[in-house]
Amino acid sequence: MKKAEPLFLLVLRVAMAALLLFSAWVKLKPEVVGGDGVAPQPSGPFVFALAVSSYEILPPSLVPLATFAVPWVEVVVAVALLVGWWTRGAGLLAAVLLATFTAAVVSVILRGMNLSCGCFGKYKLLCDGSVGWCKVGENLVLLSMAWVLAGRGGGMLELRRTA
Repeated sequence: MKKAEPLFLLVLRVAMAALLLFSAWVKLKPEVVGGDGVAPQPSGPFVFALAVSSYEILPPSLVPLATFAVPWVEVVVAVALLVGWWTRGAGLLAAVLLATFTAAVVSVILRGMNLSCGCFGKYKLLCDGSVGWCKVGENLVLLSMAWVLAGRGGGMLELRRTA
């Protein structure tokens, strides 16, 4: 395993970066679907703001901040993971994001709310439909990936500071 570990960590790092970049892209991409007489359907930041608000966790005054900050933090973490720079710190920050998202999902489930995640917009990773225990499991898998990166580093092609 010792010889395969650097390659495994590289694959894990690139996979986590790709997921975070895609998630951020969906949240940031201003896309208006419509045409041919069909009313435009908002997406991107507007839809993400509605998703954040629907969780009823943050006060309304903080929803715009979260709507702006979350995808940009995802981008910064993803870029750090992709280029292999500060991978342990980026892995830790990814773990904090995923733990926060998981706590929000559990909160929604325990309050009996029926809403969609808002994580990947109209796309899904593993779970269909409204937020449920499947999403918690999905997040825990991603959280464990981030935790491995936080603890073990980025493996091959990691940029390291030399003294």
